[in-house]
Amino acid sequence: MTISKNERLFKNPVFLNLILLIITLGLFIFKIIFSIITNSLALQADAFDSLTDIIMALVALIGLIYVNKKPNEKFPYGYYKIENIISLVISLLIFYTAYNIILQAISDISLFINGTMKSLNITLEVFIFLLVSLFITILLTLYLRYIGINTKSPIIQSQASEKLYDNFISISVIISFISALFGLFLIDTIIGLIIAIFIIKGGYDILVESVKTLLDAVIDFENRKELYDLITKFSTVKEIKKLEVRSYGRYIFLEVNITLNKELHLEVIEDLKAAISSKITSRFPQIFKIIIITEATTKQSIKIAIPIAENSDLDSQISDHFGEAPFFALLDFINEGKEILSNYTIISNKFRNLEKRKGILIADWLTSEKIDKLYLRKELNMGPNLIFENSFIQIIITKAIKLRDIIKKEIENP
Repeated sequence: MTISKNERLFKNPVFLNLILLIITLGLFIFKIIFSIITNSLALQADAFDSLTDIIMALVALIGLIYVNKKPNEKFPYGYYKIENIISLVISLLIFYTAYNIILQAISDISLFINGTMKSLNITLEVFIFLLVSLFITILLTLYLRYIGINTKSPIIQSQASEKLYDNFISISVIISFISALFGLFLIDTIIGLIIAIFIIKGGYDILVESVKTLLDAVIDFENRKELYDLITKFSTVKEIKKLEVRSYGRYIFLEVNITLNKELHLEVIEDLKAAISSKITSRFPQIFKIIIITEATTKQSIKIAIPIAENSDLDSQISDHFGEAPFFALLDFINEGKEILSNYTIISNKFRNLEKRKGILIADWLTSEKIDKLYLRKELNMGPNLIFENSFIQIIITKAIKLRDIIKKEIENP
C-alpha cells in the first residue's frame, strides 16, 4: 500500500510540532486576553499551562532542525542538548509564572475570608471561546493519538498523553465559570490554584530532565536486561563491558562496549555492528542513536561444532547429515603461542527425531552455544544457513572423515 504525499506530510514530526505550536500559541493569546477581561485566575492559569505546550513544541522544532546537523570534533554527540538548555531556562520562567498565580490565589482567598467577594465578568463570547478551545484540544489529542499509534513513535504518543491532561484542565475552567453563574466565585480561584500546582509539576519535570541530560546522567531503561540479552545472543560477542543509556534532548542514545571472542576483519566487525544496531532498533525504536565500541579478547579462544555419526571420542566419524546427525562434537581451542585443543564434549542430538524444523532448532541451539565455526560434509538448507550467517558463524565444507582430522587441520592451519 502506497502512502500519499499528503499523508506523509501529516505524519512528519516537523509538521506536527509546527501545527501544535501555531494552534497552542493562538489559544494562549486568547486565553490571556479573556482572563484579563473576565478577571479569571483559572483561565489565566490555563493560559500559562498552554505556555508549557508551546515550549515543548518549540523545543521539539529546534531539536528536529539540529538533528540533521552532523556531529563534529567539538560536538561529537551532535547538538541535541541545545533544546535542553532552552528547556532549562524556560522552566525557570514557568516556576515564576506559577509563583505569581499562587500569590494571587492566596490574596483572593484572604479577601474572601475578610468578606470581600471576587467577581468574574462572564459573557457569552467567553463561554463560546472555552467550548471551541476544548473542541480544538480534543481534536489535537485524537490526531496525535492516531499518528502515535500508526508511526509507533513514543515521542508523539507522549504528546498525545499531555494533550489529554490539557482537556481536563479546559473542562475544569468551564466548571469554574459555570460555578460563577451561581455566585460561587471562589471556585475559580481554587481551580486556578490547583492548575498552578500542575504547572509547577510540569516545570519541575522539564527542569529535572534538562539537568540530567546536561550533566550526562545515565537514565533508567526498564528493558535493560532484555537489551543486554539481545546483544549477547550474537555468538561473536563474548561479554558486554559497558552498557549505558543516555538522554540527549528528546533522543535516547545507547553506548555499548563489547568484547569479541576473537579477532575479526574490519569489514566483518562493521557488519556485526550493523546487525546488532538493526536488532536493537527493531526491538527498541525509541533508541535514536547506537554507538558500539568493539575490542578483541586478550585470550583467543575458538569453539567449533561438528555433526558426527557415532560417539567414538576423537575417532568419531563425521556425519554426512546435519539435522539427522546422532551427535554433535563441540571443540574448544585456545591460542597461547599456538592453537591447542583445550576441551571437547560430545552431545546427543535431541532434535534428531523431530519431523519438522530440526535444522532450524539445531542452528538456534549451536548459536546459543556461541560457536565460531561449523564443519560440515554438505551444504546447509537455507533456513539454518541464514541463522548461522546472521550470527557471523563460519561454515566450512570439509572432506575430512574423522573428528581427529578436523583437530589436526585446526592446529596446523587455524
